[in-house]
This record gives sequence, C-alpha cells and structure tokens, in this order.
Amino acid sequence: MALDALLVAVFVALLLDREFLGIGTPTDIAGSPWWTFPLFLSGDLALLWRRTRPELAVVGFYAAYSLHALATSAGVEGAFALFPALLGIYSLGAYASWRRLAAGVLGVVALSALHDTRDPGLSLNDDTEVWSYLMWTSVLVLALVAGLLVGTARRAGVQRRSAIDAERLRAEAVSVERAKIARDLHDVVTHNVNVVVMQAMAASGVLESDPARVRGPLEAIESSGREALAEMRRMLGVLREEDDLLLAPQPGVADVVRLVESLRQAGQEATCQIDEGLGDLPDGMGMVLFRIAQESLTNAMKHARGAAARVALRRTPTAVVLEVVNTAGEPERELSGAGHGLVGMAERTAIFGGWVETGPTPDGGFRVCATLPLEPA
Repeated sequence: MALDALLVAVFVALLLDREFLGIGTPTDIAGSPWWTFPLFLSGDLALLWRRTRPELAVVGFYAAYSLHALATSAGVEGAFALFPALLGIYSLGAYASWRRLAAGVLGVVALSALHDTRDPGLSLNDDTEVWSYLMWTSVLVLALVAGLLVGTARRAGVQRRSAIDAERLRAEAVSVERAKIARDLHDVVTHNVNVVVMQAMAASGVLESDPARVRGPLEAIESSGREALAEMRRMLGVLREEDDLLLAPQPGVADVVRLVESLRQAGQEATCQIDEGLGDLPDGMGMVLFRIAQESLTNAMKHARGAAARVALRRTPTAVVLEVVNTAGEPERELSGAGHGLVGMAERTAIFGGWVETGPTPDGGFRVCATLPLEPA
C-alpha cells in the first residue's frame, strides 16, 4: 500500500540521517555504515509486508538489529530504530492470526534477548538503565495491545459484512427459488383448471340427453377443483411467506402416468409409454420432464378437443427423450392464457443443456419432443 511505502521511506530517511548525515544526532552506530546501512535497510524494507505477513515483517526487522549486535557486541538506540519497531509490533497485533501472532511474539522475544545480551550499555545494576528498559518494553506491549484491539474490531467488522453479504445472497436465492416454485405451481393450477373446463363442457353436452352420465364429469370437476385450490394456496404461500418454505415433494417421472390418467378421466383418449430404468434420474430432471408433459397435454386439451394424445418417455445411452403427440381435434373456443408455454419448455430444457422441438404433424396434430442429455457415468 502507498501508506506503508511512505512510512518505510520515512524510516529510511531517519536511518540515512543517523548513518551518514548526522543532522539530528551524530552517528554512534558501531561498525562501518557501508555494511550496517544495508543491514538496517533490509529490516526497514521487511515492514512492507506488515499487513500480509506481519510475523515475518517484525521478525525480519528485529533480526537485522540482532545480527548487528552479534557482529559488533553493541546495541543501537534512536528514532530510526524506535518507530519501525513500534510499527512492526502494532502490525503483529492488528493483522496476524493467533497462530502467527504467537510465532511472531516468540521470535521478537528471542531476538530481543539476543540483542540485549550483546549490548554493553544495558546493565541491571544501573537503575536508570533498568527503568529505561522497562519503559521501552511497556511501550512495545502497549503497541501490541493497541494492534490487538484494532485487529479485533476490524475482524469483527469483516465478519459482520460477511454475514450481511451471506444473508443478502440467501435472500436472493430464496427469491429466485420462490419464483421458480410459483411458476411450477402455476402450471399445475392451469392444468387442473383446464380439466375442470373440459369436464364442465362434457357434462353440459350430456345433461339433457343422459343426465345419469353427468355424475362422472361432476366428480372429476370436484376433484380437479379441490386440487387446483390446494395448489393455489401453496402458490400464495410461496409469494407471501418470509421464512423457509415447507412444500410437498415436487413431481417427477412417476407422476406422468397419473397425469395421463387424469386426461382419460376428462374424456380425452391418452396413452402413456415409459421405459424402465428412469427411476435414478435427478429430481430436478424428473420435475422438468413432468412439467413439459403437463404443459403439452394441457395445450392439447385447450386447442384440440377430442384429440388422442400419446406420451412416450424413453432413455437412450446419452439422453432422456420425452415425446408428446396429439392428433387433430376440434378447435376449441378461446381460452385465456399468457401463451408462454413453449417458451417455458425451452427454458426448462436449457437448464440441463437440452433442447425442445415443437411443430405440427402431417395429420394436423401437434408434436413436442424434449431431449435432456445425461451426464457421462
């Protein structure tokens, strides 16, 4: 960082003054400045890594002065050594993890002891020297405590921001998932409402000629209506609920048979052929296949009344193929709808890297073929 480079530049200027210029205090550093200056300079430069590797930075600084004491049997004093030492100790408390903090403190204590044993100016028999040593040690300890306080506050702030970001991402994920679930439930409700409409039309057709046959369509209307209401309640719960959602398991491949059976009950001819070995498909893929079959059959009821529908679900070595074909039927009077069914099919298959083919058949019917690739085993 620019601030660290500026601080090191100030320390180097103080060192230059002490070694060569003597503007502040004439040099009293033992040894030739031509080798002591590069040694102390290396200690100052180590502080450039005080944020990323604070334990190495402070140990590197103290190592330079300890090597000087070993080579000259003399210690050093002055601002050029005091300020960098304070910055290094502070950085150790502010930026080091607990493990690195312990390693750095042990390194500093060991190197300081080595330096002090080689410093002839330090005598335990001189009260002034002892008090000066204790005061200097206290200043270093205060710098370490200040670093610990700042570091603890900084880490707490980072954790708070991380928690806020995690909560925001969770909320976004929940919102996206709710939208998907609401769309799936919309498909279910649309299917059931169309079944109700078809049954009501069938009942009205036989009401006068054969009243006894009205009971079957009315029972189907009741069953489909109840299911539609239940699904509508779930959809409203998805849109309103702020906490975790408790929903019934999503439908899969096994429910396609039930879907075809509901068409038969509605008076529409429908057949279903499903290959064996589809039970191990991922849940998400099974749900996509069910929704595509549901949308295709719903469209058949809407736009080709009385047509025969055929559902085939087969597995190849590389993909699962769903084909829904309906023959030509009596054009139905207009039913309300958004018209996004085919777009939704394409979007669902794209999730698994698949594709969907749709179009009219030669006999005037309609064909939907969805292909979902299987991942290599």
